[in-house]
Amino acid sequence: MRITAFFAPFFVVLAGVCGFYLRVSELLNVFDVNSGLPERNAATTLWLAVFSAAFALIVIIFAIRVASKHKALSGFENAFGTDPLAYPIIFLITGILWIIGTYFYYSYLSLRNALNTYDIIFIVFSAVSAISVTMFAIEMYQDSRRKISFVLSVVPTAFMCFWLIFMYKNNASNPILLSYIYQCLAIVASALSFYFTSGFLYGKPAPGKSIVAYYLAIYFCIVTIADNHHMGIKMIFVALIAVNLVHSTMLLRNLQRK
Repeated sequence: MRITAFFAPFFVVLAGVCGFYLRVSELLNVFDVNSGLPERNAATTLWLAVFSAAFALIVIIFAIRVASKHKALSGFENAFGTDPLAYPIIFLITGILWIIGTYFYYSYLSLRNALNTYDIIFIVFSAVSAISVTMFAIEMYQDSRRKISFVLSVVPTAFMCFWLIFMYKNNASNPILLSYIYQCLAIVASALSFYFTSGFLYGKPAPGKSIVAYYLAIYFCIVTIADNHHMGIKMIFVALIAVNLVHSTMLLRNLQRK
């Protein structure tokens, strides 16, 4: 699986870039400038929906084939191969990017005096999750048997679930589902990716489901970056892309034939 682990991410990122440009075209040409309402049955909207569905189907078929012929080794450090020093270093950089994005978002809300209780919880939870992701990688590199590893693996999943609630609260009065549907899918896929990743630590490995979650998270996060989010939020999505790229590549690389 080493060759597949090298080439598969390029295909996923390429698909994400294509989805990104379709989303940019949709935002520029489909949504009315004054009302914000989308044009009904717009070609770009249909193309993006069909392309996203086709990509998801390809990923699912790929994951089923991989899971039918390969298995993950027992133990997180064996399943992902966390021995190289590059693993914690990459996640340290990713965590720093995540924290910087969170700080930028906090500064943006503070300057506008728009901070509320939910925003504060989101910002604190996001920073804690960034730290947890980094510390988890360090623990996996040093010693995966310590109990703190189990706690660290769950924190990002909980944050993604809260982010989904936070996003729904901010869009509860928004009747235009198309304006935030891809952000919703990105958060859901990211939550599943963290959930299935922690499963390897808890003795519940699911390589096929993990691959689907990783690749869908990468794709939808790239597409979501095209939306009109604050730069800090976009930086968090970039960090999520990096996390899923690393974990998906490491998992595929270390799968063994049944």
